[in-house]
Amino acid sequence: MTRSTSYGTCVLCGKRTTKAGVARHLASCLEAQQPSGGRTGRLLRLRIEDAYSPLYWMDVEIKGVTTLATLDAFLRARWLECCGHLSSFHIGNTEYTVPIEMMDMDLGSDARDMDVGIGKVLNKGAKFTHIYDFGTSTELNLRVTDERQGNIDSEPLRLLSHNEAPSWTCEVCGGNAEWVCTTCMWDQDNPFYCTDHATDHDCEDEDPEMLLPVVNSPRMGQCAYGAV
Repeated sequence: MTRSTSYGTCVLCGKRTTKAGVARHLASCLEAQQPSGGRTGRLLRLRIEDAYSPLYWMDVEIKGVTTLATLDAFLRARWLECCGHLSSFHIGNTEYTVPIEMMDMDLGSDARDMDVGIGKVLNKGAKFTHIYDFGTSTELNLRVTDERQGNIDSEPLRLLSHNEAPSWTCEVCGGNAEWVCTTCMWDQDNPFYCTDHATDHDCEDEDPEMLLPVVNSPRMGQCAYGAV
């Protein structure tokens, strides 16, 4: 079905390494890849993982003045966005969500706006979560693995590394899977199928709309993510 060890690639230099080895590699690579010139400031390195599968992960470096809203937009664009669902960060006992005045619901007295610099609410070692979609939710675990004084040019954050796409096998023939059945995924271990068997496998619901493409994202198989 999938590799037992997850591998990934350093975006800065192209080195392929294991998930466990990325942190050690980035410590030296970031120093070697430091941009010349520019304004130096506080940078936080984040490890971001799917809360339920160790296969999906990435590392980013973000300026301390960058808002949670900008990080939310990055996560949506990279991994999550399908239908414009609501999302929120949970840091300690506080929930940070989209502008509260835009939401017709009571989030309680601990709810805050995402328009806050991450350097004001996070330090090295801090752990927090992000939830996209309050129905068919995708939950991410985030951790501040390191921080330093440095420069990443004009961008508010940058991708440092990411996991290689997991490989999935067809339940019928064992070939390379390209589709996930959103009906089968609730009651069988392997809901993945190749193109030849995607529409003719033994399933209670043979509606083609219940098939979604295999993608390198923890959002795979949820809602309409990746639908064409």
